[in-house]
Amino acid sequence: MRIAKRFSPALTLAAIATVALSAIVAAATTIVVTPTNEQGWSRAETTADASVTFVADAAAPGGEGALQLTTSASTSSRAQYLHRTNTELADITELSYYTKQVAGPPAVADPAYQLVTCLNGVTATGCALNALLPGDPTGGVTSFATLNFEPYQNGAIVSNTWQYWDVDAGLFWSTRTVRCSGGLIVQRVLYPYTTIQTMCPEAVVFQFGVNVGTFNPAYVVRTDLFNFNGTTYDFELTNEPGDKDDCKDGGWMTLTDDQNESFKNQGQCIKHSKGSGGGE
Repeated sequence: MRIAKRFSPALTLAAIATVALSAIVAAATTIVVTPTNEQGWSRAETTADASVTFVADAAAPGGEGALQLTTSASTSSRAQYLHRTNTELADITELSYYTKQVAGPPAVADPAYQLVTCLNGVTATGCALNALLPGDPTGGVTSFATLNFEPYQNGAIVSNTWQYWDVDAGLFWSTRTVRCSGGLIVQRVLYPYTTIQTMCPEAVVFQFGVNVGTFNPAYVVRTDLFNFNGTTYDFELTNEPGDKDDCKDGGWMTLTDDQNESFKNQGQCIKHSKGSGGGE
């Protein structure tokens, strides 16, 4: 397998209701994501004039590839890449990623780290509602909200440079005002991640990923080594075997050759590993 280089940073309600509220135990692991094996990721609400692609980048922190999000000149253009989960927010202790601004009119251009969440937990029909309090306009409204970590709100962005972001130590804003059991999360107000965990102890995350939202035209930005609760996603153009052992025990099914073609069987994978210098 490729060794990662180390550097010194809309589901329907019916779909939400199908998941159980069991905690997911985080395990430190790296999953290689390629164009032919996206490992459960999807382009979600990416618009037709935007794109999410895998690109070569020799400086990428995880190898030689990265995920690129591009928006058009239109203010309605949006690029998004999400992965499903079912994890209580209180159990999520490790969030991070690397970003790179390739092009973008403002200095704030960079992909946001997103947690798509039911801040008051879930019920049989979807996200739980806000508490009904007299005179409170949030009462009875869904607690569905997306939590956004924006790099420019958590530090200075350096153009054409890979930067590491310790997301769980940073500030998030919510797309909706939600009254949780521990207090009110106000739309677009910045909160430390740990504060949201404390205020919304019933919160459940059902998607995570990266996003360049509307009103962000002509962005070209990249991300790599996206870490969600101990599982790191390494975005690469290919995922070649390092040696024949990588092909065994079903490993060949997740690997590719140097042209990003999947292997038909274990033998083909082993043959490629030898031909590319993997040895016996």
